[in-house]
Amino acid sequence: MTTIRHILDEKGWGTVVLSGQRTIPQVAKFLTAKRIGAAPVVDDHGVLVGMLSERDIMRFVSELGEDTKKQTAADLMTPLVASCTPESTILDAMLLMTNKRCRHLPVFEDGALVGIVSIGDLVKARLEEAEFEVASLRAYITS
Repeated sequence: MTTIRHILDEKGWGTVVLSGQRTIPQVAKFLTAKRIGAAPVVDDHGVLVGMLSERDIMRFVSELGEDTKKQTAADLMTPLVASCTPESTILDAMLLMTNKRCRHLPVFEDGALVGIVSIGDLVKARLEEAEFEVASLRAYITS
């Protein structure tokens, strides 16, 4: 079974973080420049306190309109509800995302944030697993 470690080995370890004090226009530019859909939000001490996604921003744009520009990352973030470790399996992470209704999971190792995986990362890895299994079964049957 593929683990989160395998995904991060391919995708890359590490992550960028957002200061909770960044304004939403700054956050939107940051996410766009980095070509990412979400980022962890840290407090003044560098402690991870939540996640802020494009989806969160759009939800508040529809509710607050122009007032969204006055908000900060800390104002609009989703408090951290779930995380995983490099040893978590893809299926465990998918189940956690489903149960906690989130699309991005911070990955912690020895208490340190070492990466982020998205639902897209997990689906891609699971599809690769399934393709390998099918190819192996076909090779077995035809040999």
